[in-house]
Formats: sequence, structure tokens, C-alpha cells
Amino acid sequence: MMRATPILLALTFVVCLATSRTQAAEPALTLRLASGREFAGAIDSQTSDQALVLRSHSGSGMTIRRPIQWDRIIGATQGGQTLTVEELRLRAKEIAATAPKPEDRAQRTEDRGQPAEAAAPPEAQPAPPVYLPLVRTITFDVRIVNWDADVETDGLVVDLMPIDGDGYLTPVSGSVEVEFFAPQRRVFQHAPKSGGDTFERVERWTVAIDAADFTVNGVSLRLPFGAIHPEFDSDWFASPYGLVHVRLTSAGHGTFDASRDGVRVRPWAPNRDQLELHNYPRFLPTEAVGRHN
Repeated sequence: MMRATPILLALTFVVCLATSRTQAAEPALTLRLASGREFAGAIDSQTSDQALVLRSHSGSGMTIRRPIQWDRIIGATQGGQTLTVEELRLRAKEIAATAPKPEDRAQRTEDRGQPAEAAAPPEAQPAPPVYLPLVRTITFDVRIVNWDADVETDGLVVDLMPIDGDGYLTPVSGSVEVEFFAPQRRVFQHAPKSGGDTFERVERWTVAIDAADFTVNGVSLRLPFGAIHPEFDSDWFASPYGLVHVRLTSAGHGTFDASRDGVRVRPWAPNRDQLELHNYPRFLPTEAVGRHN
């Protein structure tokens, strides 16, 4: 029988010693989760108050660290011994306390006569791409408004809201075209089929908008009446309601249309309407107005 040489005995002793130290440092641990799943490994020093980090090794030699939230753990076994979650927390704190800190490792490197490498400045990372949601549709609210010191209305206010695919307001830059249609009274022979009334575009505005102009309510557009004013031109008396059409054009998004019917042409004013029907002025002599018939 061949006797073992001193070198072979020494190697065997080193391998056994290393194996015993590894097993002592990283005892087998199996976690049981509330979902019924189980994971095996060792408690890693990166474990925190929020999660236990379980370290394991793959067959290819890779080290896998799996963070598991503490509230998902219901128990564990280690070396045939059952452990509670509180006992796991205590062991994790002991491992974190005994784990070498980065500055300790650097000091040991210097003690061996090898100066620690200076930390390299972080490389400049490219800015992450900015996600700009695309407009899918537009909606708006519209109303007639008086915005100065006199008594008559001065124009329309349109609150425009571009909407993305998830239904959220999306500020954009671009151009907005607004058209105001309303019935008009005409001489009978000019529109005999409709009894003298027509449905015409009586106002049109084009406004540039910027994404910086948006608020939580969208972008507000103030559109003044021009030469034709519904409270001073009797042709507007054909109907109290009109239709507003809005078109938004924005680079990178596209062109979007929306319309709103039943928009008041004149404010509800039964006494003024009766005065006008009987050929009296719509406004009283003591009222300040910004323009006249």
C-alpha cells in the first residue's frame, strides 16, 4: 500500500480546512415565504431593515444575491434548526456588524505595501431619454365672456386640453384655429329655402400656443369679437346658440379637431331681447358700453 507523501497530506489538510471554514461562515439556510415558495442560500451582509438579502451560487460560479422583503418571510430552517423571523433579523445584524467595511479593506491593502487605488471620478452618464406622451385627442370648454369695464360681452374664452393615450393633459406647442358658426338672419330672397336664415361662419381666430402657457386646466385662449358683435348686430338674433370648431396643429403630434355645439351666442337676457324685438336699444342709456350700433 502506497503511503501518502507529506505534500499530499498538507494539501488534503488545507482543502478540508477551507471547506470547514466555508461551511461555518455560510451555513445552509432555507427561507419559507408566505407565498409557499422556498429559497436556499446564506444571509448576505447587504441585508437591511427592509429586506433580507439571500446569497447563493450558481453552477457556473456566479454569485446571486436575492433581496426578499421581511414581511414575505414566515420562517426558516438552518442546519436542522427552525428559526423565527426575529432570530433571522438578529443573525443578519450580527453578520452586518462583522462584515469588513470598504475603508477597512483599503487599509489592509496599504498594510501589505500596496497603496489603495484612488477612487476614479464617476464617468459622465448620458442623460436618460425624456418620454414625451403623444396627443391622441383634444377637448375644450368655451363660453362668452366680458373681460373689461363695460356691460356687453367681449368675446369667447376657450380652455383647450390636449389629451394623451392615458387620458392625461399633455402640454404642447403649436397653432390653434378657432371658428365660430351661428345662424344669421338674411333677406328672404337671399335664403328662400331656409326662410331667410343661414348658418354661417361669422368669426375665425388663429392663435399660437406654447407648452409653458399650460396650467392644470389646459391653455386658456381669449378670442375677442371683431367687426361683428352678437349684441349689437341684429343678424345674430336668428338663434341664441352657435357652434365652435377648434383645430390644434402641433409638430410631432399631428392635427386634431373638436367641435362644441349649443354655445351661447348672446347671454341669456329676456328683457334685453324683448326691448330689441320692439325696436328699442338693447342697452339702457345709463349703461356703459364699449361700442354702438
